[in-house]
Amino acid sequence: MNSLITWFVRNPIAANLMMVLILAGGAMGASSIGKEVFPAIPVNFIDINMPYPGAGPREVEEQIVIRIEEAIYNIEGIKHITSEARQSRGKVTVEVATGHDMNKMLNDIKSRVDSIVTFPADAERPIVMEQILRAEVIRVALFGDADEAVLKEYGERVRDDLAALPEVDYADLNGVRDAQIDIELSEAAMRRYGISFNDVVNGIRRSSLNLPAGTIRSTSGDIQIQTRGQAYFEEDFKDISISSRSDGTEIKIADVATVRDTFEERNALVRFNGQPAVFLGISVGNQPDVMATTGAVKRYIAEEINYLPAELGISTWADFSTMFSGRLELLSSNALGGLILVFVVLMLFLSPQLAFWVALGIAIAYMGALWILPSMGLTLNMLSMFSFLLILGIIVDDAIVVGESIYRHQQEGYDREAAAQLGAQAVAKPVILAVVSTMIVFLPMLFLPGIWPKMLWAIPAVTIVALSFSLIESLLILPSHLAQMKPEQAPKSKWGLKFYHLRQWFANGMMAFAKNSYKPMLIKALEWRYLTLVGFTLAFALSITLVGSGYIKQRFMPTVGSDIIQMKINMPDGYSKARKLDIIKRAELAVTKLPDDPLIAAQVASKDLTRNQLSFMWGDHLRLILEISPEHTGKVDPALVAERWQYHVGKLPEAKSFETEASLSRTSSGRFSVLLSSSNIEQLQGATAYVKAQLSQVPGTTNIRDNIHSGRSDIDISLLANADNLGIGLSDVARQVRQGFYGAEAQRIPRGRDDVRVMVRYPKGDRAQVDTLEDLRVRTPNGTEIPFYSVARAEYVPGYSRINRRDRERSVKVTAQPVMGTVTISEIAEIIYGDVAAEVALKYPEVSLDKDAELADQEDFYSSSIKLFTLALAVIYMLMAIEFKSYLKPLGVLSAVPFGIMGAIFGHLLMGLDFSVLSLLGVLAASGVVVNDNLVLIDRITQLREEGLDVKEALIRGGHERFRPIILTSITTFIGLVPILLETSMQAKFLIPMVSSLAFGVLFATTVTLVFVPCLYLAGANLKARLTKSSESKTALNLD
Repeated sequence: MNSLITWFVRNPIAANLMMVLILAGGAMGASSIGKEVFPAIPVNFIDINMPYPGAGPREVEEQIVIRIEEAIYNIEGIKHITSEARQSRGKVTVEVATGHDMNKMLNDIKSRVDSIVTFPADAERPIVMEQILRAEVIRVALFGDADEAVLKEYGERVRDDLAALPEVDYADLNGVRDAQIDIELSEAAMRRYGISFNDVVNGIRRSSLNLPAGTIRSTSGDIQIQTRGQAYFEEDFKDISISSRSDGTEIKIADVATVRDTFEERNALVRFNGQPAVFLGISVGNQPDVMATTGAVKRYIAEEINYLPAELGISTWADFSTMFSGRLELLSSNALGGLILVFVVLMLFLSPQLAFWVALGIAIAYMGALWILPSMGLTLNMLSMFSFLLILGIIVDDAIVVGESIYRHQQEGYDREAAAQLGAQAVAKPVILAVVSTMIVFLPMLFLPGIWPKMLWAIPAVTIVALSFSLIESLLILPSHLAQMKPEQAPKSKWGLKFYHLRQWFANGMMAFAKNSYKPMLIKALEWRYLTLVGFTLAFALSITLVGSGYIKQRFMPTVGSDIIQMKINMPDGYSKARKLDIIKRAELAVTKLPDDPLIAAQVASKDLTRNQLSFMWGDHLRLILEISPEHTGKVDPALVAERWQYHVGKLPEAKSFETEASLSRTSSGRFSVLLSSSNIEQLQGATAYVKAQLSQVPGTTNIRDNIHSGRSDIDISLLANADNLGIGLSDVARQVRQGFYGAEAQRIPRGRDDVRVMVRYPKGDRAQVDTLEDLRVRTPNGTEIPFYSVARAEYVPGYSRINRRDRERSVKVTAQPVMGTVTISEIAEIIYGDVAAEVALKYPEVSLDKDAELADQEDFYSSSIKLFTLALAVIYMLMAIEFKSYLKPLGVLSAVPFGIMGAIFGHLLMGLDFSVLSLLGVLAASGVVVNDNLVLIDRITQLREEGLDVKEALIRGGHERFRPIILTSITTFIGLVPILLETSMQAKFLIPMVSSLAFGVLFATTVTLVFVPCLYLAGANLKARLTKSSESKTALNLD
């Protein structure tokens, strides 16, 4: 390395060309890097969906779900299987363990599912597909006083136009139902005309079709023959003949049934700002560019929408490009501010030229990272942008150490070239070791399990790549530039002279402080070394106590406010559409009360608090989305708005779940949940009730619910004893009841892009009444009609509208909402998984109480973090032990790590922050940074010891000589992070816990480096000397 440094110092053109290459590569990378708000998260889930039309949840569970579970459960790599059986369909979700190939798993599951031959004949084909999360960047609402068919028609046209734009990857139309043709046939009409459902179905299949009939090969050429009789619309089906009588009259569908060209029978509703609507979600793909995509969509809406009827309007909303550009502008200004602060500090304590070249190293490291990172799949998103700002003060440390060493050699009288060579060579080893140590500490973040580390991988990736280029710049490019730096001369202008004297005052003041204050304090501390060590140890113990006692609260992830607030309400299956519409109207009315809410008004007083509001009903799911006006972003707490919105809606005791979400933390629900599983349904229900009762006694918990979808009645049909005598089996009864109430699918017809189902069944009014069973006639093959209750009985039994399973057992999830500022999820978990879990095990031995996925991931994350971090420290220890040729010196270097943790905890106390995963990641990052100063100090002490100085003198002189670089690296690291610490925007709060850990960890560790490490070194040296002396004495006695 020394010869390489010398070569670059003597060849400045090579150094400049390397710098230009890095800057050019960075420019090219910056132009091609993807741009998105949040990084795309790969999810390790595979869904198996299987429709079973007309079947109830129990039938779906027994005949669909369980068969799929048993077929796939033993495939290697499956972590968990969760299933849901509901009306007319079953769904099995497989969670794949980390490290397994998703494509192989997908193929294995498809093979196992396809090999099942016992599925019911009426079930449709299973659909096996990998879950893919697409990031929406903007939404488009099409609204107005128009029929559903009109909204769907124009919505599809807008979707097709947007999907055709080169900047748009995906455009999905939401809030529309599939078209369906209903042929409604009453029991009275069937008896009057002597027909059945099968007659109508067969008539349609016989007449409504297009078939190729071959080819006539004439002398003039081939002529294709087609039979065309496919019915497409309502009038076409009315003309279809069902049967003919002996007198020649035909019975057509129009004679016996009502034909309706309608939509599938599903409770669906979309309202945008109170008007009927459909909406489109615009998403990005593998090469995202949020600005280009949203810009193209907005240009299309502004310039090319000229075909809409007068009653329809169109609007964009939930535009994430606003957030992206705002974050980019904010971070750019913060980065510039941090860079200026770093430059000013270096200029005041060193020299303007040196400060310039050191600060230029930041740009080179950044551009080098932008050059390499796009090839690693990194995009420019909120987290990667924060990462660049986060490392501002870190990547300059090695340049400061090298620059200060060269500057000191120049002050000692060496010429420029010799000073550059000797200065860089003197600190090359500790700088390389320090940078490598920092990389090693960041490296485990790439391998942590769970969703959050996948989102945060940009932080270690940016740091490691930027540090690599920073090392190249500080050892090869910077010395070459400083070798050309002319000696500083006093300026001639009045203001220049004043500034020169100001700089001299700062520079001399630091050295004077080191000599007159720090040095005597260090001497005193070394004299009282054991008391000093005990004091630092007590401070560390106090910091740990602050977290352990709960004084500093803990949470898995910090809450990051979003301008888009969602209200999610899930109603029981079968809940009437009218009552669900009443709930939607209550929620919409509650929005109008928010501006006058006293708690919200205390933060922002405005009547236009919100800009857009979407209400969405799909089946039994209600989703209401509220968009805060852009002018109030950062001024009002979205979590408070969400809480007050839910308050004004009021209680919904009949809802299965009722929650609001105002966070960008998409992988965290902000709710406590516990999972109970058992094959014993009675014990499962009892344990669920017990856990809910215990949760209600925890202060600060509210909105306690479970996901048991029971409370409704099912009708079980069984045959009477005399049914066999009449030649009727249970399958005959079941089939005809199904035809009447669910419907017989006659065919599916292609109509445009739609695949339209043709359903033959009872009229809607008859299907809604149990009394219809009294009129139902069971028809035998010979045409005999037998009243339903003559051959079968129907009785009410308790039923489920949805059945949940986990790992091949029935399961129930119990959730609770912690009230802000009163209790945390971790505190609730400690109670439930402690005493309550023990009681459940005693009272309900067949029930297992497990942590829900979120808490299980949290536990897995913490345990993996400890293992990987310990491994990283062990690798660092080995590298240092080899370098220092000592077992004890590396321990002195690593002693800064626990005190970096101490600083992080005190930083959270000062900032009023909760300790979270990001706080822990900040501690890990700080651990890699704080050892750098210790390395620089101990390396110098080792050099002085090799020159013949005794231990105490080497410690005092080493501390004095390394005071300036240690202080400067700590100050620049802290100052580089100050803009984020002072940022008040909701989104910036995402990384503030991590930044606080890093900033205050480095700040506190500086004191440790300058005071604690010398005392520890001296105590260790004294202990070693005593042990050596004792060993020598024993050896002498043995010789005597």
